[in-house]
Formats: sequence, C-alpha cells, structure tokens
Amino acid sequence: MSLLPEYLRIVRENEWRWRASAWGFVVATVLMPIAIVITTNVSASRLYGIASFVVFVVVAPCWLGTLALRLDLTVAAARGTVEQAWYDAIGKWSGSLYAIFMVGGHTAVALFGASFIGEPRIPQWTAWTTCIVGAVEALSFWIGWPRAFGMRSLFELPVLVPLVPLFVAIPLALNDLNPIF
Repeated sequence: MSLLPEYLRIVRENEWRWRASAWGFVVATVLMPIAIVITTNVSASRLYGIASFVVFVVVAPCWLGTLALRLDLTVAAARGTVEQAWYDAIGKWSGSLYAIFMVGGHTAVALFGASFIGEPRIPQWTAWTTCIVGAVEALSFWIGWPRAFGMRSLFELPVLVPLVPLFVAIPLALNDLNPIF
C-alpha cells in the first residue's frame, strides 16, 4: 500500500521475511485443496465440496504464479536489477492473477462452507459462517467495495482464503470426525 519506491525499500530491507511469507502462502495454497478433499468425505453435500475443490484448483495457479513473481521479480526490483518499466508491466499482470485468485478462492471457501450445511456432526453456525463469509469476501473483492486502507476491499488479505475454512476444520477435529481413518 506504499508508493513503489518505499515498497521496494521495505522488501529490500526485509527480504528474508518477504521470502518466508511468500513460501508460507505457497504451502497454504498447496495444502488447501488436499484439505478440501479430505474433509469433503464427511460433508453433508459432496457436490458443493467437489465444486469447492474444482474452483480452488482452477484459481490456485494464478496465486502461485503471483507468488513466484514476488519471490523473484519483486526481490530483483528491490535490488535494482530489473528495469522499472518491465517490473510495472509484469506487476499489472500479476495483479490481475491475484484478483482472479481472490474472487475464486473466496468462492471456493463459500462452497466449502455450504458443503457442511446440514451435517449434524458440525456446529451449523460454523458451516453457515464459512459459507456466508466466503460469499461476502468474493463479492466484496469482485466489486471492489468497501475500500479500506488503500485496499480494493476489506477482504484483500490473501491469508483469509485458507483461514476462514478453519471455522469448519477446527470443530471437525474437535468432534473427532477424522475423515481419513
């Protein structure tokens, strides 16, 4: 949310944190569809669970591509080894990939929550909360409202995509509903 020179200075001065953050997102993005498949085995509606998986698998490469650019191109730009015009052009493309992921990722979360509505072994407030929050996040990011703190939406933080499904995953684990064994 900083101006580009300040943004690149922050990345340059905190490169190891920047890289660790990006790799953390990579791990979360790869684990998310695995978790969807595992938990869909105990959901009330496998159709919504499958839809959640398909949507996420389609949009996840957009986020992974953006993360690859963050790991290489942004760091190179912060070090001054990339032409500014090239970085700006690729940055716009990366922003489009990010937007596709955010709308699709939040939609996958909404579908994931919907797959547990009616499942008697899951507290229904968790299923409904996951479904509604995911849907609101997707819509908010898609239409770009409400804007806050210089972000496109209140739900622009990519960490929300893997965190919101924990409303279902934690009760699932606490209720000893192990879908694997």
